Amino acid sequence: MSEALQRALGAAGPGPTPTPALVLGPAGSGRSALLFRAALAGPRALFLAPRALQRLPGARRGESGPRGLQVRGGFLYPPSLRELLRLLASLPQSLPGPPALLLLDGLEQYLAGCPGPQVAARLSALLVDTASYFTGRLGTDRQGSAPCCQLVASMQVSGETEAEDHLCVLQRYFPAQCCLCPDPAAALGQEDCGGDRMFRARLSQPGAADQEWKLGFGLDGEMRVSPVPWGCAEDPGAADTDRTAGAGK
Repeated sequence: MSEALQRALGAAGPGPTPTPALVLGPAGSGRSALLFRAALAGPRALFLAPRALQRLPGARRGESGPRGLQVRGGFLYPPSLRELLRLLASLPQSLPGPPALLLLDGLEQYLAGCPGPQVAARLSALLVDTASYFTGRLGTDRQGSAPCCQLVASMQVSGETEAEDHLCVLQRYFPAQCCLCPDPAAALGQEDCGGDRMFRARLSQPGAADQEWKLGFGLDGEMRVSPVPWGCAEDPGAADTDRTAGAGK
């Protein structure tokens, strides 16, 4: 998933071996938009969410509905944790072909009200196993290399949701994490944002240095992405503080 996120954010060149990734952030920080961008920028994708989407997150004005993904994958909307577990168990037999990208939006909604870490561990393990199964079915590409089905999930982190109690469990299954938080420079008025809502996206993954981008959401709802130049990113300690405080989606 980390590779899929890098493509979505405009990073050039191959990255480390893709690992399951978790996108974390508060409400309105663009978690769904980032997952959509990853799907549109990559290969065949399967997008799972608790409810149907009325508008493409981060899309330009006038682009309504998920038609941009219909050619390369599909959308499924299991409304509850029980239905999601049932769907994941049946996917290997029900899909006509394996996706190369498995996306789950709204993880916190599926885990809400679930006591203890066992449910989070079970769901995470099933997601990882499903992606692994699809990897085995993808075969080799034209260059003779073996692609893998990348797994990416998003979760709202606000300091108030019960799902955050499961975060330490989820992190064991999702080694790569992309944390979204308000852009401190914009919040302090040090940059002219032109009315855009500004966030920072910090991607941490095994075997690679952290990367950081700015995300802007204009009045038209479109997401705009720009890299943070090397040496201008925030101190890693500050990112850890943001993550603990609920920097997210």
